[in-house]
Amino acid sequence: MSKTNPKRRNLSGIYIFDILEGETKRRPTVFEDCTVEKQDEWLASLSVEALHSLAKGLGKSLRGLGDHFDIMSGSGEEDDED
Repeated sequence: MSKTNPKRRNLSGIYIFDILEGETKRRPTVFEDCTVEKQDEWLASLSVEALHSLAKGLGKSLRGLGDHFDIMSGSGEEDDED
């Protein structure tokens, strides 16, 4: 999956070095703004503990965005299935 018009949004605060389209030098880039290829490369280098930390950090970022913008997935109604 290629990104078109990549942007540095800096949402998660989880930085690795990458070069976005149109750039000439590697710069600190948050995980979610990196190319899929760079994400795959970086993920393959992480220990289990580091993967857990990454997942928790991304979860914290999603929670913060959801809370700030009052975003909810789906219809907003709770499931009554038991």
